[in-house]
Amino acid sequence: MSLADKLAAAQIKDLIAYQSARRIGGIGNNYLNANESPYPAYEMPEQETWQRYPDFLPNDLATKYGLYAGLQSDYVLTTRGADEGIDLLIRAFCEPKQDSIVICQPTYAMYDFIAEAHQVEIQSAPLAAPEFDLDPKAFNSLAKTPKLVFLCHPNNPTGNLLNKSAVLALAEQYKEEAFVIVDEAYIEFTPGDSFATEIANTPNLVVLRTMSKAFSLAAIRIGFVLANPDVIALLAKLIAPYPIPDPSARIALNALTDMGVSYMDAQRERIFVTKMHVEKKLNELACVKKVYPSATNFLLVHFEDSQHTFDYLAEHGIILRDQNHAPGLENHLRITIGDDADMEQLLDCLALMR
Repeated sequence: MSLADKLAAAQIKDLIAYQSARRIGGIGNNYLNANESPYPAYEMPEQETWQRYPDFLPNDLATKYGLYAGLQSDYVLTTRGADEGIDLLIRAFCEPKQDSIVICQPTYAMYDFIAEAHQVEIQSAPLAAPEFDLDPKAFNSLAKTPKLVFLCHPNNPTGNLLNKSAVLALAEQYKEEAFVIVDEAYIEFTPGDSFATEIANTPNLVVLRTMSKAFSLAAIRIGFVLANPDVIALLAKLIAPYPIPDPSARIALNALTDMGVSYMDAQRERIFVTKMHVEKKLNELACVKKVYPSATNFLLVHFEDSQHTFDYLAEHGIILRDQNHAPGLENHLRITIGDDADMEQLLDCLALMR
């Protein structure tokens, strides 16, 4: 029995997936199986087919992204952003009011939000201060064995990478008991540190990806779950009948061409240059206590008075992300690296703040 079968929630194990028309219909030239309108939509551009349902899951996109990530297509599930991947994993492997997940705070808030929504218990193994390292000892204090362990790498909102050997040791520790899920939403900013190539040899390792960050495609809602095929097959039972709109799939495919990836690489380097400048200037400000090292397109900053700073900047039209609610991040704000004009406006306002 595979680990996916062993850990699958009872109500999912024998679930028969809904068979949409595009999922089972076959290939033809006259599709009369999906109750679609034969007529074009209002002001539909030529060459578009908005009145037709999209493919169940676009195989060409899974194949293309697999090539990009170094995996075969049966290791790839396309989702509506990485957040849908989080939801699918919790639904597939956790039974309400019975199972638990582990989060490593401070981290991305959607893990515990989705778990709470599905009445799944949340256990915490906090990252170790002051560098927010993964703390293996924290897992020894858990009250019960989890089904899923969520790790963010690079971590949001702190921006740091997790130690690779510590993550793989954790996967080994839980190899018969839980899936270790590495959220790589920001991995394009440090591509050599991905765990994707470890998946084939680590059956309980799952990687989440998105095209919302470095690929600049937040609006099209394209994400991926990378995992062994038994996990992908189980998650595919739960995914919506037509999850990926055709226009989104085409945009993603275009971004994954050689030219598209080269363009993304160039924009990443521009962001890094701007980030270095901003980090230097922030460190010169009296209102700033610390700027944390970051492998991403954002900076976590410890301010003398983050609430005053947040409110002052908001009055001038600049909105940052308040991290005061996160454990250990009182008086911290997260700053996304925008273009040069965005960042000069920010720095000018901070320099004038009293």
